[in-house]
Amino acid sequence: MHRTYYSAVERGEKNLQLDTLKRICDGLGCRLWEVLRDAEG
Repeated sequence: MHRTYYSAVERGEKNLQLDTLKRICDGLGCRLWEVLRDAEG
């Protein structure tokens, strides 16, 4: 994935598919369920 895509995601300009979020989590070394759990607030 290109850095401009990551930037657009951070700014809320792009919506993620679950498989894309999984790829990002893999790249960051975190687990998908942790990100989703933390997103609940």
